[in-house]
Amino acid sequence: MTRTVEARFDTTGKEIQLHDVLKDEETGEMALVVYATNKSGVQGLAVENQIVGIGDWLDVYPDGVWTIVGNAGTLIV
Repeated sequence: MTRTVEARFDTTGKEIQLHDVLKDEETGEMALVVYATNKSGVQGLAVENQIVGIGDWLDVYPDGVWTIVGNAGTLIV
């Protein structure tokens, strides 16, 4: 059985997407949104910052915890 991680929304109500750069409004920590899967069949978006030790599925956080500050996949020319 496969479980998909539920969508989450930032402090402004915008849906968090792949490669978004997020700021935790409570702690000030930054994280990157990545796509992940595990052996149990869970798949979907996760937040990651190996420097500060963040590595959780996005849906463990309630809506409004994160603010999108940019997207690492956006190219500005």
